[in-house]
Order: sequence, then C-alpha cells, then structure tokens
Amino acid sequence: MFIEKNYTGLYIHVPFCVKKCSYCSFYSIECDEVLLTRFRSTLLAELERKTAGINIGTVYAGGGTPTVLPPEFWSEFLSTLDDVADTSDVLEMTIETNPGAVLPGVLAEFRKAGFNRLSIGIQSFISGELKTLGRIHSPDQAIITFNQARDTGFQNIGIDLMYGIPGQIPDNWQSNLKKAVELSPEHISCYELSIEKGTPIADLINNGELSKPSEEHCREMYFLADEYLKEAGYIHYEVSNYAKGDENISRHNSSYWNRTPYIGLGPSAHSFDGKRIRSWNVCEIEGYLSMIERDRSPVEETEELDSQEIALEMLMLGLRWKAGIDIEEIEITTGFRMNEQYLDRMVRSGRVKVSGSRILPTTESMLFADGDAANLIEDLPKDV
Repeated sequence: MFIEKNYTGLYIHVPFCVKKCSYCSFYSIECDEVLLTRFRSTLLAELERKTAGINIGTVYAGGGTPTVLPPEFWSEFLSTLDDVADTSDVLEMTIETNPGAVLPGVLAEFRKAGFNRLSIGIQSFISGELKTLGRIHSPDQAIITFNQARDTGFQNIGIDLMYGIPGQIPDNWQSNLKKAVELSPEHISCYELSIEKGTPIADLINNGELSKPSEEHCREMYFLADEYLKEAGYIHYEVSNYAKGDENISRHNSSYWNRTPYIGLGPSAHSFDGKRIRSWNVCEIEGYLSMIERDRSPVEETEELDSQEIALEMLMLGLRWKAGIDIEEIEITTGFRMNEQYLDRMVRSGRVKVSGSRILPTTESMLFADGDAANLIEDLPKDV
C-alpha cells in the first residue's frame, strides 16, 4: 500500500465543460473561447506563483474537462512546472477527459505532453442512465474512447462509474460493472450519486419527477461492486476506488487520504500544507482571472485547523482506505487519545481490525468512516 508523504501534490481545476451535467455541483461553466484564452495565461501565472522550489510528486488535471485545453498548452504548462519546481521525483501525471470529448490523435498528444495516466468519466454504459445524468456521450462512445486511449499509448487508465442513479436497479449496476471489467482498466472508481442542492437533478427529485434508489439498494450496489470487482482481480483500497494491484493505486488521490501536502490551481481549488492550514481560491471564473491579472493572489480564504479537527480528519480519512490509520500518530500529532471502549466495540463487531498501532477498516466500516471517527474521539480531553 502506497503511503509516501515526502512530496507535494498538484491539482489543477479546469472549470470548462462542453455541457454541464445535471448532477454536478463542482464549479464549472460551458466553454467560452475568450475566457479560455485568459485562463491559460492566468493558470501559468498562478503555477509560477505557488510552485516555485516545491518538490512535486503528483500532478492531476481535473475539472470540468481539462482536455478542452489543447495539448500544446499542457506541454507549456508541464515545461513551466519543470522550470520552476522540483519535478525530479514525479510519480504520476493524470488528466481527466470524457467520452467523445477528444479525437484519437489528440489523445496521443496529451500522452506526448507528459501525462502518463488518463481518467475517463464514463459513469454508465446504459443510455437511459446517461440521459438522466445529463451526459452527452453514448455507451458506444465510452468504449471507443477507452480503446482509443489504449491504442495511443496510455497504459494506466482509470474509469469512473456511478451508482444510485434515479431509476437504477442492482441488475443495471452489475451490467455496468461487467462492461467495465471487460475493458480491463487499471483503476475503477465507483461513486454513489450525491444529490446536491441547486443542481437540476436535485430539482427533479424534489419535484417528484425522478426518484433516487433507496438506501438499501445503494448499499446493495456498494457491496455488489466490492464482490464483483474483487473477483475480477481488483483490490478495494478506498471506499470508492479499486485498482489492479498496489502499483495502480491513484497516488494523487491517496495523498488526500493520508494528508500529504497539495497545491490547488484554478478557481475554487483547495490547498493544504500537510499540517493544519487549508486555503481555497475564489470560485467564480471572472474573479479568479481578474485577481491574477492584477498580480494578486486568488486565495479567497485560509483556515487553521485545531487539534480536535485534525484528529477527526485523520480518522475520517484513514478509515476510508485499506491502509487505515495509525493510532499513535494521531495521539502524537494532536494529543487526543482514542475512545478505547468504542474501538473495542468496532473490533468485536468485525468492522475494523487492529494490527499493532494501526486501525484497519473492513469494506463495511468504510461506509461509516465519518460517524465512527466522531465517536472515537468524542468528549475526550486533549493531553497537550
């Protein structure tokens, strides 16, 4: 299990899409050529401002749809990163795309630019589910894009799938899993659809036009993915993520779960110093662009976590993934001891195992990470 911490991750939020999906609550807007041109120059300026002299270990271009920016821009971006930061130990460079969003020849150019990992937002192989989600691609386009990515040199491909879609039943979910396994990606993410206030799909559900599957059905689909993908040779290393062996675990995403420092570029992007300071950029694109164009920092707000917040965060994140959490590390870092009675109840119920000083979650307990984390430190005084 990959737990390296002595580097900084770099996340780039590209807030442009061909069309915004009905469920998406991330900050994104439809493509605008004028804004895209301005964004390219401001993103490079923010890159130089924030990464000078930093040891970068992973790069992740997300969004939005970062492949709306051409490969020549990403070549310039990664070249600039090499010039200003320490990239001698970069482990992984990922770029996200969506089916049908790029042509085969262009995919090859993203590979040549320096990206060695591709994440494809497929979500479903069923036409009706894609329509419900507001996706603009077809099931055939998803398969074509995957095969084109493989043919153009990407040997590390991840795909995203979604369950809990209105109208979805477990049989449909198993069909999606089957088609995913047939493609044989190195990584599969299985996310439960989160209904976020203000999104079109939330409005349709609130108006009674759509109905989300029951909590029981969603749990059934979660465990179905666990069983099916494990049988297909994948390891379930984080609540929503599966990889073909430890070598294909997403190193960048793992940095979030073990509190590795990371830098966020782009509107609404978050940064973390690996200890207790978090910050985030202004959300709206025009504000982000104008601040950088005036040579001002785009950071909107900074917060400092107290010891209890750090302990809670370490537990919530650690209980989400296979490597678990080191009890001694939490106590040394924060001064908080674990609630041994509650931990003993978790062990006796089979929800976690304890190996030395590490708490190791089971597939079931990953679902309850937030609640268990709160109970493990509830009402305990600080030692320091």
